[in-house]
Amino acid sequence: MAKSARKAPTKGDKHLELIMRDVLTGLSDSACYFAYRSTPDTLEILSIEPPKGDPFLTERTSATVTPLRRARSKDIVDYLVRRETRLERIESTA
Repeated sequence: MAKSARKAPTKGDKHLELIMRDVLTGLSDSACYFAYRSTPDTLEILSIEPPKGDPFLTERTSATVTPLRRARSKDIVDYLVRRETRLERIESTA
């Protein structure tokens, strides 16, 4: 604070730094404004068409028939019983 009301504070390095910060802030604001403003003339829609095909649809491969799959029955209980007896025979021979 100045001791006398007639004295003006001297402009120094700190004053110039504050002015430069204000200028840079203003430039940053204007750059953000121009970056995010809407410009409808830059995008032209050529046509609207339905998609050619479903990119997520994949063809199913044919199922390979293995002996284990051939041995399975439509009845799940029968299949489980046969599997357990087969495992017991393998363990008893080992």
